Amino acid sequence: MGKEHEIILEREGDIGLLIIKNLPQNYLKRPELIEMRQLQEFVATGIKALIITGAGRHFSAGADPETIKSQVKDKKCFTEQLIRGNYILNYLDELKIPVIAAVSGVCFGAGFEIALSCDIRICELTSLFAFPEINQGIFPGLGGITRLSELTGKAVAMELVMHGDMINAAKAKEFGIVDEVTAKKQALDQARILAKKMTDNRPLRVIKAVMTSINNCKALGMEEALKKDAELFARLVEESFSSE
Repeated sequence: MGKEHEIILEREGDIGLLIIKNLPQNYLKRPELIEMRQLQEFVATGIKALIITGAGRHFSAGADPETIKSQVKDKKCFTEQLIRGNYILNYLDELKIPVIAAVSGVCFGAGFEIALSCDIRICELTSLFAFPEINQGIFPGLGGITRLSELTGKAVAMELVMHGDMINAAKAKEFGIVDEVTAKKQALDQARILAKKMTDNRPLRVIKAVMTSINNCKALGMEEALKKDAELFARLVEESFSSE
């Protein structure tokens, strides 16, 4: 991807790390966080959980405003990039392994949208969240409004998007945006602990079945989701007994 917007993929045992690196603020130079094929190939190595974080002090300050001004000159190309960016965040949202955001420093704009696409968000006490796009006459373009509305309800989403103000970690926890707040420089370590606790000695097929069930709760009606649960359970029982 080029050094001005580098995505680092690392593996620590069964845990995968996706690190956003464009120091100091980890601005995103294009709507696509990462090439879809690259991400899919990394997931296909058999990782059981994925942690997304930022290099250095910050998670990500979002899109670089100057880069957006340049890219939008080719409206068709820019729109296609946004669509690909949405596909990537949808892929993360629907991934059949746990995806955890480990947030430090600022988490703004597109960076905030990336965090919202994760299953779990852990942040440090000094973290700040915002959708500042309204101050530039635009709004979050990678599904952030939809995901925030589903997470917090319409009123909180309207407040954050329409005001464009920053909120701190305590407020983000109060709104239900983050699941856990840690001391400074502890979010990534806590994400590692949580990921290992959920995946150690757990077969990947079981992890995928659990995540499928959770995702079905949102994607399907109750009756259909319960039917799928029964099918998943029967398959796991069959596989467990046949392996003995």
